[in-house]
Amino acid sequence: MDESYSALLSARARDRDVRPSFPLVVASALLLAACGSASGPLSTGNVFIIHISSFQYIPQDLTVPPGATIVVQNEDLAPHSVTSEASAGSFTPGAVAGVSFDTGEFSNAQTIIQIPSTAPDGTVVPFYCTVHKAAMNTPGGSITIRAPQ
Repeated sequence: MDESYSALLSARARDRDVRPSFPLVVASALLLAACGSASGPLSTGNVFIIHISSFQYIPQDLTVPPGATIVVQNEDLAPHSVTSEASAGSFTPGAVAGVSFDTGEFSNAQTIIQIPSTAPDGTVVPFYCTVHKAAMNTPGGSITIRAPQ
């Protein structure tokens, strides 16, 4: 596992006195790598994190390369989702340039979003929570896809 990712999760676990589910992250990332990613998300360091805490997405906007793995950690007891939409604020599932994702509703746990390795550079995919929509403290966010320079 990427050392900086492990250190970040370990530090957050100490701060919150909880243990991250490393087996889930590792197993899911390895499964995703086996399903078509040429180099695997863990070996490339393409692992990014979105936290949901106090009804907020942190960070609200995230830039990732094509093929990135995004770990979504819901730290709230309430169910949330990270669901793509075709236009910001529509609160309707959708895609931008063929890129879509939906974590489904989940509470006090983590899940993974895999950005396709074929995602076009410069694509900005807005997202929202299907459960709370505009009632979130940050009602949405975006994932921008940028190829490494």
